[in-house]
Parts: sequence; C-alpha cells; structure tokens
Amino acid sequence: MDEKNKIFLTRQEALRAIRLDFEQYGAQPRLFTELCRPILGGRALVQKGGNHAGVWVKHRHKNKMRRIRDDALGEYLLRALNENSYPVSVLAEICSKVFETKAYSGKQSKTGCDGIWIETGEESLNCRQCGSCCINLIYHKDCTEKDYNRWIAMGRFDILERVKLVQYGSKIIGYRIWFNPKTGRLFSKCPWLKKDDSKNHYSCTIHDVKPEICRQYPLTGKHAEMTGCGMLTDTS
Repeated sequence: MDEKNKIFLTRQEALRAIRLDFEQYGAQPRLFTELCRPILGGRALVQKGGNHAGVWVKHRHKNKMRRIRDDALGEYLLRALNENSYPVSVLAEICSKVFETKAYSGKQSKTGCDGIWIETGEESLNCRQCGSCCINLIYHKDCTEKDYNRWIAMGRFDILERVKLVQYGSKIIGYRIWFNPKTGRLFSKCPWLKKDDSKNHYSCTIHDVKPEICRQYPLTGKHAEMTGCGMLTDTS
C-alpha cells in the first residue's frame, strides 16, 4: 500500500494514540472486552452471562479475582499497557482492534525505528465539504510547535495573531487555536471556515497551511464514524 495511506507510530506514539482514543470516545465496552486477551492475557476472565457477567482479573501473586467495573475497564487497560513492555507485534494487534483497521509491526524506512504501521483507509474516503469536522470538533489544544514554527517561517502573521501562547514562566508549554485578538477569547468555531451558500459547501481559507491536526483528519474510518464525518461511504 502507498505510504500516503498509512502512518507510522513509534511505541510511545501508539500508546498515546490509544489513550486519546479511549478518552475521546468514552466507554467502548465491546472494544475493551476484546482487548483483555492481548493486554491482560491469562489474568483476565470474561464472563458474558449470568450474575457474574463482566471482566474479572486476577492480580499478580494473588489467587483471588476481582471484577473490574465497565466504567473503569478502559483506565485499567491503559495502566496495564503503560506498566508492561509488550512486543511490537502485540501492540500492532491492539492498534488494529482500537482503530478498526489493519495494523502491523515494521520499521520506518527513514530511521530504521521499530514501530507500528497503521492503514488509514483514506483512499475510500471522499470529502463532501460538509464542514462537520470544522464546526463540531474541538481542536483548541491541538496546535503543535511544528505548526507554529511553520507559520513563522512563512511570515503568516495573520494566522499567528490568532494563536495564543501558553507559558510557564518564560517557557512556552502549549498553543491554543483559534484566539480572537479583539475579544481575548477563543473563537467558538474556526474563523478560517467559509461557507459557499450556493452549494451549501464549506471551504478552508488557509487550506494549504492549516494545522497538522486538520490535515490528518479523519485519519481512520473509525474516527470519521465516531465524529459524524459525512464522507464515510458516499463517494458521489
């Protein structure tokens, strides 16, 4: 597959992406149950019926098992992921289940680093310019240092004046988009979004230089479905 339709994640990047998925979509009972085997192995028992239905876990050095509440299972699995060193092949299996797409272990050609390749499925997605992602999703905290430096290098001060720097003393620790310099508050919706009333379509007025978080959306079919993207199956 063409590399433009897949992304490479290091071990740490994969763990961060999994945590983001869990936090973004909340409880995902079916997924969390499926992840018990690769993450917890023989320590987990999934009981599907009866009075004891749920996930039961045996802690190390203890014979007694305890039930993990549904609302706590996601965080329990995340802790296990961070506390143990899993082979990259196992992380790839976990990523495949989490992101609902093909994922496999491999090396990045440029660096030779071991990690996980994830197929994005972008070739099957066709943007309808419905504007749903720009209007409904909250990306205020997702501007990166790379984005900010790119706009500096390009002299895009029209963009930079709408980025708020978050500082700790003299150190910049984050960036917030999009900031209204007139009101001192963040815009409720993206100020770069323009509606074409004749076609009921939306376009981005900084499309060629927009933040990386916008350039990557929706990244996977699951993310498109979970965030109400209108381009999943309609290719008209």
